[in-house]
Amino acid sequence: MNPLDAICNVKRNDGVCVSNLKAAKPVDQAILQERPDVKIFLPFRFHVYKPKDLFQENTYNNFLVAPGGDHVLSLVDEISYSAPPAPPLSQMHELPPDLFCNGDNRPADCPVDCRCTHMIDVPLNSVVEIVLVDEVQAPNLSHPFHLHGTPYNVVGMGRSPDKNIKKINLKHALDLDRKGLLHRQYNLPPFKDTLAVPNNGYVILRLKADNPGYWLFHCHFIYHIVIGMGLVIHIGTQGDLPPVPPNFPRCGHHLPEIEPPYYPIQY
Repeated sequence: MNPLDAICNVKRNDGVCVSNLKAAKPVDQAILQERPDVKIFLPFRFHVYKPKDLFQENTYNNFLVAPGGDHVLSLVDEISYSAPPAPPLSQMHELPPDLFCNGDNRPADCPVDCRCTHMIDVPLNSVVEIVLVDEVQAPNLSHPFHLHGTPYNVVGMGRSPDKNIKKINLKHALDLDRKGLLHRQYNLPPFKDTLAVPNNGYVILRLKADNPGYWLFHCHFIYHIVIGMGLVIHIGTQGDLPPVPPNFPRCGHHLPEIEPPYYPIQY
């Protein structure tokens, strides 16, 4: 299953990719239309710190020490996810708008290790295509991406067909897509909620955004989540959600620099 060479668009006897499987139940025909309503490319990689940049007086940056000794931070579309200080589902009105960001709306002063609450808005009931591109490219390391709230259909996965390209990146993936060289199959693409992205490769996911809310989409390696390899898919608007029940418990920030009454806890 999912051979490491990520050759998925040809018939073979020694392995099978998830994208070659067939769904056991009917697939919404809207999922299978050639052009989705929303297409999102999400490259992900590690930012490697130099010790002098990481260990500065009166600062604390989250990071992971990789097996080779590098100090790294995770970036998805050049953003490291930072959780909001209160849940947007029930307390969105309390959260400053400048907390949120995405690849098209990065904070003006965001450095190379940009941290903010990465959130992508998609319309309710839209057909969404997500192309994950592995720019980490660590040998034998395939990042399993998990989506909360709804399953997705796997319509494609693999590596670049260009043998001259040793390492894939966002620019190359966009170029392949324009040329129709990112392989997609629409014959009952299987349902998943977690899928390993081939190292130095890509996966193409389709979903019907019919479950409104704020849904985490993240690498399922715990140590990659805590250094920012994730984001929120926001489906619909606040008006698409049921009202917050009266006297619903409110959550506050656990970090010391933001103190009550900014995010008071009420029971």
